[in-house]
Amino acid sequence: MPKPLSQRKRAAILRDIKADGAKRNEIARKHGVSPGTVTGIAKTAGITDAFDRSSTKRATEAAVADNAEWRAATSRRFLGKCNDLLDQMDVPHLVFAFGGKENTYNEHQLDRPPTGDLRNLMVSAATAFDKHLAAERHAAGDESGVAAVDAWLRGMLSETR
Repeated sequence: MPKPLSQRKRAAILRDIKADGAKRNEIARKHGVSPGTVTGIAKTAGITDAFDRSSTKRATEAAVADNAEWRAATSRRFLGKCNDLLDQMDVPHLVFAFGGKENTYNEHQLDRPPTGDLRNLMVSAATAFDKHLAAERHAAGDESGVAAVDAWLRGMLSETR
């Protein structure tokens, strides 16, 4: 069993506990004691809210909710762009080129895009749709595609409940 802390060390730890924004683990490291010792000194001194992180928890929950709202809006935009690109495949298309000795501009209106442009429109639409689906899977809780930061935030929230 470790020997009891000196009054001087207890007083130094208590000063740090009372300091604005003091973090329990940092205080423990600074003084070479366990986090439990720091908590015990705070409780003995009647300080019950020294390490209250409820405001941090609420801020984290708000950030998670805001991010979910932004992802939903982005997902809708991806789906909208996907449909816009697919629509462009079936409408008249202006092809143009610069060239020749005089670097002249030429254009021609086609009934629909040429095959190369159709391919580009299809690939772009498919990419937008895939990004929409990825956002939907994330919103549905499919952990296989969760970003590391989101997974960490989710883990932090579940530990504080």
